[in-house]
Amino acid sequence: MNEAPETDTQGPGVNINPTLIIAAGILGGIMLNRLHPLPMPADLPGMLIGIGVFCIACGIAFWALLKYHHADTEVRPDEPDSVLITDGPYHYSRNPLYLTLALAQITVAFWLDTLWILLLTPVTMLIISRYAVAREERYLEHRFGQSYLDYKRRVRRWL
Repeated sequence: MNEAPETDTQGPGVNINPTLIIAAGILGGIMLNRLHPLPMPADLPGMLIGIGVFCIACGIAFWALLKYHHADTEVRPDEPDSVLITDGPYHYSRNPLYLTLALAQITVAFWLDTLWILLLTPVTMLIISRYAVAREERYLEHRFGQSYLDYKRRVRRWL
């Protein structure tokens, strides 16, 4: 973890919680399914897959949130960071919490047996990437400078 300069008090400017973007994708999938039902392929054990994906998402989220807690920095994307977290799940992905949001949307798709929700997952992740991740990356480059650029070269955005 790298400490941030004391002078930077602005956050990345992510004022719409990305969880709402995922919720919109899920609701969009539900609405599309009402207009034109599109169930998952019949042979898939949807509830079992959904439970597995949910457990993976919870594990990653817990691990990431624990890192924020131990670093005593803000997890909210609209608040400034005091340190750059690069270990734990952040050693493998620069955005593990956004990955868990994608996994949550996939979980709901399987639980509700709605292929539309699954098909909208890349769309919601593209929106999150363009809206939240891009702003956060600009912010982190400004806030942590070379430390973030080095981290960015070492660790992929998603996986």
